[in-house]
Amino acid sequence: MKSLSLRRLRNTKFSELFKKLALEKNLSDLEYKKLLSLAIIFINEKDENIFKLGYRIIVFYSNQTKDYRPLYDISMNKGLYPVVKSIEKIDNYSKKIEESFFKLFNASFGENYKEGNIYLSEQQTDLYSFFQTKEKESVSVIAPTSYGKSELIISTLKQNQNRNTCIVVPTKALIAQTKKRIIEANISNIKKIITHPEMFLTTDEDITVVLTQERLLRLLRKERELKFDTVFVDEAHNLLESNERSILLATAISILKKRNENVKFKFLTPFLVDSNNLLVRYAEYKTEAYKVNEYIKTERLYIYDHRKEKKLKLYDQFLNEFYYDDVSTFTDEIDLIIKKSKRKNIIYLNKPADIQKFSLSFSNRLSYVLNDEIQRAVQNISSLLDPDYSLIHCLKKGFIYHHGSVPDNLRLYIENLYSELEELRYIVTSSTLLEGVNIPAVTLYLLDNKKGKPNLSPSQFKNLIGRICRFNELFSPSDGDLKNLEPTIYLVGSNFTSSNANLDNFIKNCMRVDKTEADNVTNVLLEQVEITSENHQQKEDADEFIENFEPGVIEDYDKSYAQTEIGKLCFINNITEIDIISNEKQMQKILDLNRNVKLNSSNEVFEYFYRIFLPFVKSADKYNNLRRLSYVESRNFYKMFLDWRIRSASYREMISSFLRYWKRIETEREETDIYVGKWGDKTKNGFRELWTDIKTKSHKERVNLAIVRIKEEQDFLDNIFIKYIEVLNDLELLQTEFYERIKYGTSDKNKITLIKNGLSLTVSNLLMNKYRAYLDIDTNLNNIIINPSIIKEMESNNENDILIYEVVYNTKIKETK
Repeated sequence: MKSLSLRRLRNTKFSELFKKLALEKNLSDLEYKKLLSLAIIFINEKDENIFKLGYRIIVFYSNQTKDYRPLYDISMNKGLYPVVKSIEKIDNYSKKIEESFFKLFNASFGENYKEGNIYLSEQQTDLYSFFQTKEKESVSVIAPTSYGKSELIISTLKQNQNRNTCIVVPTKALIAQTKKRIIEANISNIKKIITHPEMFLTTDEDITVVLTQERLLRLLRKERELKFDTVFVDEAHNLLESNERSILLATAISILKKRNENVKFKFLTPFLVDSNNLLVRYAEYKTEAYKVNEYIKTERLYIYDHRKEKKLKLYDQFLNEFYYDDVSTFTDEIDLIIKKSKRKNIIYLNKPADIQKFSLSFSNRLSYVLNDEIQRAVQNISSLLDPDYSLIHCLKKGFIYHHGSVPDNLRLYIENLYSELEELRYIVTSSTLLEGVNIPAVTLYLLDNKKGKPNLSPSQFKNLIGRICRFNELFSPSDGDLKNLEPTIYLVGSNFTSSNANLDNFIKNCMRVDKTEADNVTNVLLEQVEITSENHQQKEDADEFIENFEPGVIEDYDKSYAQTEIGKLCFINNITEIDIISNEKQMQKILDLNRNVKLNSSNEVFEYFYRIFLPFVKSADKYNNLRRLSYVESRNFYKMFLDWRIRSASYREMISSFLRYWKRIETEREETDIYVGKWGDKTKNGFRELWTDIKTKSHKERVNLAIVRIKEEQDFLDNIFIKYIEVLNDLELLQTEFYERIKYGTSDKNKITLIKNGLSLTVSNLLMNKYRAYLDIDTNLNNIIINPSIIKEMESNNENDILIYEVVYNTKIKETK
């Protein structure tokens, strides 16, 4: 007899019956019996997808009828103990479960999977066991979001005494989140968590570092002898891509392996087909993979295309069919969101500008939800930034927005607000949420199906889905709900969706369960990528950088090495915007003619950049931000911005300065167009919409434009321009105190130590000015200890909650004796 497959099943009448269950229609007892009988057959089939369909039927049935006996049985048999224990906690439900020796035995057996206050599934337990037994080997762990990959890091840190451990994360937000988890774990052998390259001292031993790949390379550049015993690569699927950051990650892995042949890599990712795709060309290692294939959550995927048919339909990823819901009608996408929303909801958009446009429209359709906590949050944000900040209006309407141009400390604060306050039901966000940021949500709305210019990849789409109905919410003792075994996702065709986007094809491509999956591997530094005429130059550039940064990584390397002082420094400071080998002699010649100085002003810094580096910046569009500095107006703007940084200007000061600057442009210039990057609505000189006419903007619009531009210009200085300042400093062209003010906004050693430990300059100034007695600062060891009573003191002084939360979030607070 032929085994059952989805392909065979699709050619039967099964879909007619399943459709009624999927759309939650009323079924007769006979129809339910038929479906349960089929489910029993399905879960005993060898085909994994047929089994999952059987489980899906049982989840749908149990949640619709509140008869959880079938779900209890299959969960018990398959080791889904969190589901088992959730069912047992349902009021009086244990009485409905047949009391027999085997039932009691199984229920007791489930207690073996209890870890603290939570229950683990069988594969979660197996994963932890696998990880412990492979402690001294390189491994890759492929497990969905909320399977406890972070706990693997914590357990390793608890065991890793007398070892150097590095945790590489893709974003600054994840640095803060990972550091917070380590702090909360209270690991006795960890004395200092290094999150900035400058925190490290050569006397440090048994270190734990949490860094992005860029910060890691800066640390490796600063400490030429530093090596690690264990390296975690979080969100490791990013390694597969061909962008600059992915190549830098592969570069860092190559260097770490060269420095320590015995280093063990631990790759953590929610999605990967073949772990061999994680092998880097110049790092000899093999990874043993553990892949979780448990099926606990079964997604409900809806499409509502307001651009076209304006009907809600359910896509079933098993039968590859669409089922129309003829009952639901909506006036537009916002009406859909409001009517279908649950306790906590994520709304995804691709562009930050679209997030703010949508948020304005969305807020106009919601009622005020003011209470004391929200009122206090409104006051906090108003005093730190400006009362006209749009986020404040959104808070009053019960939601927040979240993207890369929101100030870092404010993002942490509002994420916490959203998590803690039930009145805040929505978060409107971009792909910043893809990289492991954990917030509670049970429903996801996608108003765009892109990330950047291309569509979301299947793995990115699934990663977004993994952000809702996380296990700690699904199985929460207080408000867990088995209905959340069915995460609900709405893919919405809206004004923010590309006009040619085919949502039906997109969702089939991403979610059809029997579609052959393959990793899209394009990083030229990975072994599995074939080098062709198209990617050859990228590979040559990557090799050149690696060997000039860390000679000896590539065996038999026979290409160029930098010959000049400035060329060598450009390589070790990760200058990628210039073809260094071709231009180093010219740069050195210019440098030699302008050498006998000590730069002490922002004007001098930009003039030296203009003379030495700018003529050689590559012409590709992605370097436009740097090439804009060829215009005197752009240099004047950045001189002003750097001066604010040097004198430690607050956000409110900078906002006021932006407003005055724009007012001056409006009154003194005939042309009032200003460059605003992705916030632009006007083209100029053949470029995209990167400009706006400032005279057409209201005061409130200018305030919001100032806030996002300040964040983006800070990022430009911190991530791009600072590399050139580091080269100038390495050339001993900068006065020491001036360099520190550029880098940290202060030359005060105590404040610098606070900043190195993750605190913002604003908080560092506040703590040093008013709370010095609560701080134990060791500038020699770059370490701090904070007396916990500081929090009550700050609260009694009515300090801004955003600043208080930053202190709690970023620092290890110890009781004083």
